[in-house]
Amino acid sequence: MYEIEISSKKDFKDVRGLNIFSEISELGIKGVEKVTYSQVYKIAGDINSLEAKTIAAELLSDKITEKTSVKTAEPSECCSLPNSFAGLQNQSLSLIEVFYKKGVTDTVAESVIKAVKDLGINKDIKASAGHRYYVYGKISQSALKNIAEKLLANTLIQEYKIF
Repeated sequence: MYEIEISSKKDFKDVRGLNIFSEISELGIKGVEKVTYSQVYKIAGDINSLEAKTIAAELLSDKITEKTSVKTAEPSECCSLPNSFAGLQNQSLSLIEVFYKKGVTDTVAESVIKAVKDLGINKDIKASAGHRYYVYGKISQSALKNIAEKLLANTLIQEYKIF
């Protein structure tokens, strides 16, 4: 399985991160210094590293404004600490991931699967699309849960993990 993370390049505004930061402030939650956002795709199937990088660069990202990260991940890691979070734990940083619950239609993932075939990669794959929010600052677990449930996830159809 490959995990593809797409985020804004340094010289471009992270509009979604800025909006979430503003909404957190409006909730009255203190201690948040900054929020950054990434789109995350998990793609499983018989593809190789080069194909995963092609999918990231040619299909999922804008080469001018976004940067990509492609990493291998074990299927069992779907609910564990993401690779991108390793080494950042000593900072005042938390991470909230949001994905659709099993059984809920993920239309973005379905579109990715179709578009991968249009790229000429004719292999059976499974995909899921999610969101990753990096929350900087000293924040309690209860405040993070409040942020996730009030701003980031529709808990009827999505699940979230806090790291």
